Amino acid sequence: MFVTIGGMTPATLIGVPLDLGAENLGVDVGPDAFRYQDLIKKLASAGLEVEDAGNIEVGKRADLSVGDLRLRYLDEIVRVNEALATQVETAIKAGRKVIVLGGDHSLNLGTVAGASTAVDGKIGQVYLDAHGDMNTDESTLTGNIHGMHLASLMGFGAPALAQAYGNQVKLPKENLLHIGGCDLDQAEIDLIARENLEAFTMLDLMKYGMAPLLEKIDALAAKAPNVWVSLDLDAIDKVYAPGAGMPNPKGLTYREVVAIAEYVGQKCNVIGLDVVEYNPLQDIDRKTAELGTELIATFLGKQYSWYSGYLEQNKLD
Repeated sequence: MFVTIGGMTPATLIGVPLDLGAENLGVDVGPDAFRYQDLIKKLASAGLEVEDAGNIEVGKRADLSVGDLRLRYLDEIVRVNEALATQVETAIKAGRKVIVLGGDHSLNLGTVAGASTAVDGKIGQVYLDAHGDMNTDESTLTGNIHGMHLASLMGFGAPALAQAYGNQVKLPKENLLHIGGCDLDQAEIDLIARENLEAFTMLDLMKYGMAPLLEKIDALAAKAPNVWVSLDLDAIDKVYAPGAGMPNPKGLTYREVVAIAEYVGQKCNVIGLDVVEYNPLQDIDRKTAELGTELIATFLGKQYSWYSGYLEQNKLD
């Protein structure tokens, strides 16, 4: 499906300055902050020819009604996600990889809905997050939709979310691989156990090491011909990602997350990814954005790192 032109892989970049799914103010400027730090130029050096589709318009919090307190800002979140899904579907059908920048994690509802529709539901998802994001309107403790969308993609929870961009289940539950959980709610733990969902927590990583996780990635690649990657920056330890919306002191190390990205990029047919919850107001020396850029390239099977940047700056004329 995907094409390479002159050694460059075409990709579409979509920004989603959405902060309505959470209370983490500041993540709405994440897409433009990534662009400001030369994201497109850096990805070009890695072999990705990126077309910037701009930002999807999001209503201002002050102008919107919260609505149902168990589904805060539902109407606008669904509208934004359906607009996003349309763009993602169009880009994938045109043979392009897709890079979506957030914004809060509720935008994953639209990215996977659009990608799934483009490939007739033949999709899996590698989902990196400190949190489960598998609550429903009945189990939520906050009413924040950025904690519900993953359950919705698998058909659980409020119909308004589960049926956004079509009534079909967007993500077969057997094709989910959740990585890095360390702050799971009891309702999410119960759902994972009840539905036999594949989740590899930080405790699993500490106990068993990386090898079992790599086997799970192999298994996903074998049964899902197309894979979407969703990276919440709070899956990474705050030493390396201080600019996450909710900085995490017990997340993945640099070595671990880059190794996961490299393995997924090699083994899976990654058709797109979203990188979410970037708050540049909390970043230190742009390190979170730089790591995010490296991971985007790596998940898409390319190479970009501090070392490639060093070589670029010091190459002979």
